Amino acid sequence: MPVDPQPRSLPDAVIAARVVVLLPDCTLDDAIAPVEVLVQEGLGVLSVPARGRLTPPELRGVFGRRVVVGVHDLTEPGQADRAVEHEAAFCLPGQAPDDVWERLADAGVPTCPPALTPTEVAAVWQRGVSAVQVAPADAFGVRYARQLRSLVPDAALIVRGADVAHEATAWLDVGALAVCVGDRFVGDAFHAGNLGSLRKRCRQLTAAVKR
Repeated sequence: MPVDPQPRSLPDAVIAARVVVLLPDCTLDDAIAPVEVLVQEGLGVLSVPARGRLTPPELRGVFGRRVVVGVHDLTEPGQADRAVEHEAAFCLPGQAPDDVWERLADAGVPTCPPALTPTEVAAVWQRGVSAVQVAPADAFGVRYARQLRSLVPDAALIVRGADVAHEATAWLDVGALAVCVGDRFVGDAFHAGNLGSLRKRCRQLTAAVKR
């Protein structure tokens, strides 16, 4: 993909919230109750899986401006086209061919491709993206946050895999724009699970982020 000297910035809501909740594959009916909990607790920046049944328009149709919805794990050009059609607020591709990046960039969708090592992060950042998605962020432990930042000080980072409060704060403390929390955070809430436990995790995370 050619370098874009002025990549599209991430939505203000992402920067303000500092947390993106990666939803599992589920139906809209499955999602309504747990998403309501997330929104009530201040976690209204969400992402749906590219191969999943739930879509950004469906969530916006129920929750309106209370949510900002992106798409994650895009690996094929057709998924990029679908994300553009659905007006995704941002995209978090998986390991994908350049066609995916190109289509999202051409459509002006803020895009955060994945990388992990300092060399990979630097290479992706130099290609002109909205941010680099550090994934899986828990691969080298929480001390890696400070190590990576010291080696790639200028890259904008979105961190994926820091699902509990102390992991999230380790990355936010070194200047990551946001953390993306997934399966360990949402638990079974989207499969008729315990919404009280989800609310508790939300409050622990938001308290940590505010600190």
